[in-house]
Amino acid sequence: MSITMFVAMKNSLAQEGMCRILADSALGTAEPLRSLAALAPALAGRHEEAILVIDRSICGADGAATLGNLLLRYPRLRIVVLVESFEFSEMAALYMAGAHAYFLIDSPCQSLVSMMQMVAIGQRVAPPEIIDMVDNMLVVTSRGAPQSASVEDYKFNTRELDVLASLRNGLQNKTIAYDLNVTEAAIKATVKSILTKLGARNRTQAAVMAREMSLCEPRPRYEMSGENLPRARSSH
Repeated sequence: MSITMFVAMKNSLAQEGMCRILADSALGTAEPLRSLAALAPALAGRHEEAILVIDRSICGADGAATLGNLLLRYPRLRIVVLVESFEFSEMAALYMAGAHAYFLIDSPCQSLVSMMQMVAIGQRVAPPEIIDMVDNMLVVTSRGAPQSASVEDYKFNTRELDVLASLRNGLQNKTIAYDLNVTEAAIKATVKSILTKLGARNRTQAAVMAREMSLCEPRPRYEMSGENLPRARSSH
C-alpha cells in the first residue's frame, strides 16, 4: 500500500532527514511542508488518506485544538506528532483530539518506520513510554506503599530533587543536563542514585512515583551555576 506523507517541521535539516527516512521506507512519497498553511494546496483534489508528520512546536500553545481543527477540515488525514520529551497529559489530549501517534523525535529510525507502517494501515500507535508508565503504575500500586510517604522520607540531596522533578516532567538526560548546567554523566549518576533510594526499576517508574510527591520545579541554570540574572541590553 502506497500512501502520501507530508512532513511539517521547523528545522529544515531535520525535515529533510525525516523525508528521506520515510521515502526510503517504501511506504509512499514524502513531501515537506513549510507550514500548516501549505497543507490546503497540498491536499487539494486528493480524496485518499494521507499522513501528516508534524513537529509539536508547530502546533502552537494548544496542540490538541490545532489537531482538532486540522481533522475537522481534513477528516482523512492521519496525524503523527513528534515531540522532544514525553508528557503524559499532553499526549492524552492529542490522542483525544484524533492523533494517530505521539512519538519522541529522537527515537531510533527503525522504531519510527515501524510506527509509520502501523499508521499507514490505519492503526493508532501508543509510544513505548506510555506502556512502561502503565506497567510501572501497576508495580507501584501492587507494592502497597504507605500513602503518607513523602519526598522527605527518601533523604534526597538538592541535585537529586532537581533531577527527580525533571524526570517527573518527562525530560531526557541530555535536556536535564543542559537545564541544570551539569554534564550528562553527572545526570546519569544522579538518576542511578534516585532509583536506588526509591527502589524503582527504571526512570519511568521513578517518574510515576515522583508524581505522587510534592516537588518544586528544578532550579534554572543561572541558580545552579551561581550566575546573575541576564541583564537587558542597552538601547544605546
